[in-house]
Amino acid sequence: MNKNYRVAIIGSGRMGGLIEDEIAAGNFSKPYSHFAAYAAIAETEVVAVANRGAERLQRFAARFGVTNTYLDYRAMIEKEKPDIVSVTTPSFARAEPIIFAAEHGVAGIYAEKGLCASLAEADRIVAACQANNVAFNWGAMRRHHDGYKKLRAAIAQGDIGEPRFATMYFYTDLIKHHPHTLDLVAMLLGDPQPLWVEGRLIEPGDPFDPSPRRSHPLYDAAGHRYLPSPGFEIADPMVGFYRVGYAGGTEGIFVPRRGSFDVEVHGSEGRAIAWENGADFRIRRTNGKTQTSEETIFRPSGESPTICTIRDILHEMETGERTKGNLDITMQSVEVQFGLAHSHLQGGKRVTLPVADRTLYIPGG
Repeated sequence: MNKNYRVAIIGSGRMGGLIEDEIAAGNFSKPYSHFAAYAAIAETEVVAVANRGAERLQRFAARFGVTNTYLDYRAMIEKEKPDIVSVTTPSFARAEPIIFAAEHGVAGIYAEKGLCASLAEADRIVAACQANNVAFNWGAMRRHHDGYKKLRAAIAQGDIGEPRFATMYFYTDLIKHHPHTLDLVAMLLGDPQPLWVEGRLIEPGDPFDPSPRRSHPLYDAAGHRYLPSPGFEIADPMVGFYRVGYAGGTEGIFVPRRGSFDVEVHGSEGRAIAWENGADFRIRRTNGKTQTSEETIFRPSGESPTICTIRDILHEMETGERTKGNLDITMQSVEVQFGLAHSHLQGGKRVTLPVADRTLYIPGG
């Protein structure tokens, strides 16, 4: 690969670049932000950055030495003609930039998660990217993390026997952050098709309640949408306990637990474990006859997940081989997200996927 790819970034917030200052030197996931990862790849060059707010855009430009900035992403794409566009806006403002980029000659798109604010928007994104042969990845970056990839390979080769279910421990919001859990569980199980989801969202007064610093978005039945609390722009409900059933009989169990990001895949002969947000990867295999266990520990190596996500896009642009986080894979998690909201609105009833109603609007972060 020797071509230089022109990159434009839409959104000058944390994932656009500023989160880099929050991550300690030497962390395996660094470079973490889009801007820093592109800067670390010889084949890519960020040629322009756009943001709807001038103050944040100026702060970003000063921090990273960017001189070519735009307040209108459409003007940026039309003038700069980038090969790749990163969309790091909030999810409620993500669909239109993705669609515009796909329809105006952009060959590769790296979109943060969540994908958008409704399944109707998601369908438009898929149609635009498919019609224009766009290479696509979204920001569920653990799919591109070497430690989790090694764990998936061990599961696939039978190191824990037949996978039966995965238990995921994390407490967060539905649209912005649960793509990390949904995509990771699906990846570790081999990306089976999700068939159903059932569970609940957190509401005011629930015993398991978010910090009072968070907003409590409320469902507006007349508008069939979640509304932000007064003073908030985002309406992204926190998530309680839920379950996802997959083709082949495997199941994902998602447990809301503060302060953790842990996953365990249970198989007929052992467990695959990733604890402490990727600090500890291991296979634990049990011998039922001798009542003994043996463990294999994995250490991640290579480039950061964000760099690997971008390289995956470049690979599709060069070869035509679809990315590991392509829109078919992405849509499986998006269907579950909105299916879970529908389940909650129906009192926790099991909802069959894909979701029939594409209009529910959830303006997440």
